[in-house]
Amino acid sequence: MNINDYWYYIFMDNSKVLFNEKCAICNFEIKHYKKRSNLQFEDCSSMNEKYLKKLHVVFDDGKELSGVDAFIYVWERTNGYNWVGRIIRLPVIYHLSKIAYFFLAYILFWRYKYFAK
Repeated sequence: MNINDYWYYIFMDNSKVLFNEKCAICNFEIKHYKKRSNLQFEDCSSMNEKYLKKLHVVFDDGKELSGVDAFIYVWERTNGYNWVGRIIRLPVIYHLSKIAYFFLAYILFWRYKYFAK
């Protein structure tokens, strides 16, 4: 995400957070965020495989955030997690988080694909 995108998404509130409700780990975490935020969450377990691989935030104008950027968006709008978003946004931590999320999301996706259905 570049700096212009950051300022664009700061003011975008009309969004849906897409998550895989059938993934036990994903669902556990999102249930926690639901209690602490006013975000709109939607199950994507019956949607395109693209949405099962990463957390997505979809905006009314059709733009999307995914992966770490989607988590930052959620954290910055969830009570008690604003500080996590600010820390993860730091350049070195941001890039390390993207690498870690790539592997974690890959493992969770294939775990869901073979065992959860």
